[in-house]
Amino acid sequence: MDKFTLRKNTTASDEHLKLLLWQREIQVADHRMLTDPDPHLWKKTIQPSSLDLRLGKIGWLMDGSVRPMKNETIERLVQENGIKEINLENGADFVQGKTYIASLQETADIPHFAHLRSNPKSSTGRNDAQARLLTDRNPHYESIAGPYTGKMYLEIVPNSFDLILRTGDALNQIRYSVGNPIMADDEIYSVLMNINSPVICTKEGTPLRADEIKIDSGIVLTADLDGEHTNSNIIAYRAKKGCQQPVDFQGVGTHSLYKYFDAIEKTKNKELKLEPGYFYLLSTNEAVCLPPAYAAELSQFDHRAGNVTWHYAGFFDPGWGYFPDEEKQGNTITLEVRVHNKAEIIRHGQPIGVMKMERMSGIPLFPYGQGRGSNYSRQIGVRFGKHFSP
Repeated sequence: MDKFTLRKNTTASDEHLKLLLWQREIQVADHRMLTDPDPHLWKKTIQPSSLDLRLGKIGWLMDGSVRPMKNETIERLVQENGIKEINLENGADFVQGKTYIASLQETADIPHFAHLRSNPKSSTGRNDAQARLLTDRNPHYESIAGPYTGKMYLEIVPNSFDLILRTGDALNQIRYSVGNPIMADDEIYSVLMNINSPVICTKEGTPLRADEIKIDSGIVLTADLDGEHTNSNIIAYRAKKGCQQPVDFQGVGTHSLYKYFDAIEKTKNKELKLEPGYFYLLSTNEAVCLPPAYAAELSQFDHRAGNVTWHYAGFFDPGWGYFPDEEKQGNTITLEVRVHNKAEIIRHGQPIGVMKMERMSGIPLFPYGQGRGSNYSRQIGVRFGKHFSP
């Protein structure tokens, strides 16, 4: 059998990720995922456009954030800057405000033409936790340019809540690309012109025409501060300062929301003052409907939209908000927001950043929400993470 090579300038779909795993360009500890014919096993880890990375058995409390230089390994950084080693097999408390590095179960062996990109998973971002990929001899977070053969690690910084983490927990995910899969504005515009396959809708599920959508190095998205068509007056959640309640990452739906967050209702002037030192969940005013041939990524920071981090977990899978044969289309995007240095007043409809679209290597076998236990399907308005219940 000839070796599989991904089509140039695309991002690998779930089907092609599985082929790359077979070729051991990315190596996983649980090989049942590759040999068991039951897709329920592997599609828990292989997403429509990404692969979940799982925590290994050990981690380290660090003296601070540190990245390797081109001649350094993560093991050396841990030896020089680590405070203590942590066993993750039975669960460990990751304390807010502290910096940790954890081993990952997966390793990489990618050729010179390949590229891996990492992002926190949605539930990681909604817990206000940073989870950034690190690799040996690579001074950059979240990105591996081939050729690379070696281990992968995760820097973890809980900001608002202590986290209880264990071996096997997945906090981040990677995309495998060849060339540049990011679509130029004119290519995005041509996709938006297809009225039979909308990409941006109103919160009511009505498709927007191409001339109603601003494109500027990607699709410009805006903040929702009126909550219209969301069946709620709540337009944001703000994490409680100094919260002492930990979040058990395996405790889905077991944490009382209002022990961790305060709800913010819409105001008459449709404005919200973001205060430094606080973490907010907000929503886009637009609903996104990604056809299965495309993936997307929302920018973390756009200097044109204020001194604000708008998003931690920026990957959006093919099929996000895509509901074939249904009248209403689209999911809004929950924003994970921190303002820096000074307070900023944001207004309804204000631009918050751009969503870049990516070409997929093929239609995923299981797009987002279709035949998957997707946590945030049918999301309109601000949505708290899967670990919480009202």
